[in-house]
Amino acid sequence: MQTTISHQIFERSLRRSNHVALRQQQQCLSYAELEQRVDHYAAGLRQLNLQPGEHIAVHANKSIDTVCAVLACLLCRLTVVPFNPLLKPAQIEHILLDADITVLISNLAGLKQIQSRLGHCHALKRVILTEDMPQSRPLSNNQKLLTWSDLASTAVIDEPLPAETNALDPKSIAMILYTSGSTGAPKGVMLSQSNLCVGSAVVKDYLTLADSDRILALLPLSFDYGLNQILSGLLAGAEVVLMDYLLPHDVLVTLEKRAITVLAGVPSLWNPMAKLEWPTAVKQQLRIITNSGGALPETTLTQLEKHLGSNKIVLMYGLTEAFRASYLPTAEFSRRRGSIGRAIPQTELFVVNTQGQACSTGEVGELVQAGALVSLGYWNQAEATAAVFKPLPLWAQKSQNDTQLAVWSGDQVRQDKDGYLYFIGRNDNMIKSSGYRISPDEIESLACAHHAVDLACALGIEDAVRGQSIILYIQTAADSELNKDLESELKRCLPNYMQPKQIIRLQQFPMTSNAKIDRNQLQRIFLQ
Repeated sequence: MQTTISHQIFERSLRRSNHVALRQQQQCLSYAELEQRVDHYAAGLRQLNLQPGEHIAVHANKSIDTVCAVLACLLCRLTVVPFNPLLKPAQIEHILLDADITVLISNLAGLKQIQSRLGHCHALKRVILTEDMPQSRPLSNNQKLLTWSDLASTAVIDEPLPAETNALDPKSIAMILYTSGSTGAPKGVMLSQSNLCVGSAVVKDYLTLADSDRILALLPLSFDYGLNQILSGLLAGAEVVLMDYLLPHDVLVTLEKRAITVLAGVPSLWNPMAKLEWPTAVKQQLRIITNSGGALPETTLTQLEKHLGSNKIVLMYGLTEAFRASYLPTAEFSRRRGSIGRAIPQTELFVVNTQGQACSTGEVGELVQAGALVSLGYWNQAEATAAVFKPLPLWAQKSQNDTQLAVWSGDQVRQDKDGYLYFIGRNDNMIKSSGYRISPDEIESLACAHHAVDLACALGIEDAVRGQSIILYIQTAADSELNKDLESELKRCLPNYMQPKQIIRLQQFPMTSNAKIDRNQLQRIFLQ
């Protein structure tokens, strides 16, 4: 019988009930205490007579209580919509309206940030605070404000984590993650119960996560990579240490203090961290680090390799629409520099050209993903779903009755003779200048190779003569001579048609809630 990821986590925790499950600063919960608190929250939610599938938003900083709230909602078969508290009030209001949220879980700081917007959210009936208030009180439109303590006072807790009494549809919507990447308006990606369970188990297995691991969770819950890191860690019985990313040096301090063995990151973390001196203890204690969310420049890879060696670095690639597609085993890191690897278990990957045919070795085409991790599509966006979630080409289908949908990623890749993939660029990020199609990744990687550049982003700006001109943004705190120095390096290494028309220095990039550079915002900054 299909169960929720919450059931699976606690079914496996019996042998490690006293082992630390979650840690945040000085606070920690054992697996037994985690199970008890999740069951307590779930019992409180059941008092609200919510229907399976109702949409519950979680708007709070990543914390032990936030993780418990998510697990409790999943246990009750509710659809969880986590979003980053760093979003602006208008963005949060958009998600609350778009996802038809009926219950909002937040904290006092989060409520203060968005309270003025809640009156527009007519489907919203209740707000549950993770912190105590002097008394419950109504909000706008008869929205009721509660706390977990309020719910606990009326909750009836039976046996811990009661077993499923009815069969669970593996295709029921467990979670909606709103993409906020560099391409287009945010869309809600619907993840099934099966997506969460299979995705957590697959990552646990190919990273060989175990109860001896201590995992530092830096990424937000609203990011599929961050969510899975917590779920797969708990499924493995590991200790998951929660931390909001501050500065690269702070991460190194925590890695040493907590004897972290597993760390996941994105390029905006690894690029500056790689340039720091790492304590010997950190190098010895770390078992693996993983990267996703974008390709790492060669210089960053080289620096990380100097810190840890090639046998501790796992490069991964994935989309929110299908979570994870490929990974490069550590044994292949040195031999296949720049590769995003091969398909992970329970996933099939195809490289398809513009005629819908299989690409030959070395030919660039679109990456198409099929298998158990393909999500259910976009919430309330049938047209967008149909454009991305499409049948496999006939030659890739297993049978004439194969009706499974695949994700057509929009990412351009090539495949070597052994089936290893190499990322080229996104269709919609490609720059077309003077008749050339240019991947911004090549320019960005070269810029990041400069010792004073932490992040770089190359954009195509409309140009009456060239079609598009290249604008290069860099994040740095270096002196005023950097632009000339970098310009000389780019001229030395890149052909004329790839030279930026302008280099713009920023002290800090605008970032999406998934810790990626916000290309749309940069475009707007330039046009102002």
